[in-house]
Amino acid sequence: MRKTIWITLLTLATVTGWFAPAPEAQAIDPVTIAILAPAAMRMAETAQPYVIQGIAGGAQGLAQMGMAAFKILYIPWGVVQCTLGLPLGGLSSGVANICEGGAAPFELLFHTIMFPVRCFGVGV
Repeated sequence: MRKTIWITLLTLATVTGWFAPAPEAQAIDPVTIAILAPAAMRMAETAQPYVIQGIAGGAQGLAQMGMAAFKILYIPWGVVQCTLGLPLGGLSSGVANICEGGAAPFELLFHTIMFPVRCFGVGV
């Protein structure tokens, strides 16, 4: 009983927190901006190599996801090779394409799950 009450309370807190109004933006005076700008520039220069590495890893992850999505099209191509290419000896290559296309959705799922890890610059 207590567990359901806590789950209900947490759910209500989460839902009402999502629909709460956003805080209003307030202007910052120019003096504060002038004081903080040099510190922000130093931090940006320090973080630059890590940001570039994350962008490069994310681009590589997107390319791998695109190739895995394209490999799904190997299934119908393998079926065509197995049926129409049978007299020409296309059975073995057709079966290989069907197997590679059948594994492609799992490869796509793996690359999709690993995409955030790649964006942090971890080369997995």
